[in-house]
Amino acid sequence: MKQLTKENILKNQVDTVEQFKVLDYLKKQLSIFEFDLYLIDRFTIKVIDKNNKQGYFKYNTKTKSVDFYDKNIKNKGMER
Repeated sequence: MKQLTKENILKNQVDTVEQFKVLDYLKKQLSIFEFDLYLIDRFTIKVIDKNNKQGYFKYNTKTKSVDFYDKNIKNKGMER
């Protein structure tokens, strides 16, 4: 698990195309700098708010959308 810095976020510095798509989605939907972001796996970014609540945003390759989960789920069926 790798925490993204403000610079990483501004420069879209992530490890995979799927993470980039999730980060782009988060930038459009949230005040992104009010959260801590962590790269979890190839598809997933973990978001933690100021109250220490967490959620997982995962890119779904089948639907080409970003899905939200309260808990991290396995990537079963997510591979192309």
